Amino acid sequence: MRTVYPVLLLAAALPPVYAADEASPEVVQIAETNQYFSVLGGHFGADKDRGGTRRGITGGVLYGYRFDPHWGVEAHLTGSTIETGGNQGTDFYQQGGGVDAVYGLKDRSTSWTPFALAGLAVTQNDVIPDAADGLSLIANIGLGAVTAPLTSLGFKVRGEGRLQRDFFCSDFTDFRLLAGLEFPFGQRSVELPPAAPPVVEIREVVKEVVKEVEVVKPFIDSDKDSIEDSRDKCADTPEGLKVDADGCVIEGQAIELRGVTFAFNKANLQLNAQTVLDYVVKGMKGQPGMTVEIQGHTDSVGSALANLRLSQKRAESVRDYLVAQGIDSARLTPKGYGKYELLVNPEKNETDKERNRRVMFRVLTK
Repeated sequence: MRTVYPVLLLAAALPPVYAADEASPEVVQIAETNQYFSVLGGHFGADKDRGGTRRGITGGVLYGYRFDPHWGVEAHLTGSTIETGGNQGTDFYQQGGGVDAVYGLKDRSTSWTPFALAGLAVTQNDVIPDAADGLSLIANIGLGAVTAPLTSLGFKVRGEGRLQRDFFCSDFTDFRLLAGLEFPFGQRSVELPPAAPPVVEIREVVKEVVKEVEVVKPFIDSDKDSIEDSRDKCADTPEGLKVDADGCVIEGQAIELRGVTFAFNKANLQLNAQTVLDYVVKGMKGQPGMTVEIQGHTDSVGSALANLRLSQKRAESVRDYLVAQGIDSARLTPKGYGKYELLVNPEKNETDKERNRRVMFRVLTK
């Protein structure tokens, strides 16, 4: 009688590690600026009780950090000269710095945004006589606005007005009007889930019998998001979106809907776009809590205003198609960006222009 020796061969593959610490999960950068630097200058309106001409100049630099699309904090350094007039002697000077809380009505990373601010500062006062020099506390409130990105690097124009209470000597109420440039930078990071478990391959080898049987445990991932169906809580994830350990999309990321294209100066969906959008419909039905911003973009041909209107109509065309397929319109926010965020700049041919006529799909909440 032949003797059979079963042998179990187990194979395991380690997931790739991209962070410096091998124990850390993979980290991916999502392109969303959350910091900015600004240079400002303008007019200083002095309290009448200061005497002199009540005029002056002021300027400064500031660093801003956004916690979310609306709230942030700004740290600033400022300097001002208060003109005393020809018969008053030397002008008065102030140098100092402070911190303000900032609230924007819109998302300043993508659109024109009015904002309000309030905060405190400490200022060194250089006056006549020198014996009166000293530090003072300043409380200020203000209103302002910053434009949408004006260049491919995201540069913006910013303007603001501040009313401030200076607790120096007998207290003064001054105002400052400032304008300048704002330069965004920085990115926030999100952690990807651990890699999918390895496929275990079991082989049974029978001695003296020229036969090999392989039994492979299947790994089923229907939506190709690296999360096995048995652990995937959010089915039919649109291809290209990163997901967490439960298979649900990570907020804040954006993908281009390749294949959703438009003819020149048109907002009607072409036939091939419907096939792509049908996959999006499946993904949104599989993740009923997900809300998205549908971003419309144009090429550089034509005026900025005309392109904003056209890109808005294109985003709305995509929204209308998804609603017709059963997606709640409250989960879809169409928004046109015109020609302010070109993928190819400058455009050298018709292919470059067609690449810029695109639709982006940005996850707001999951």
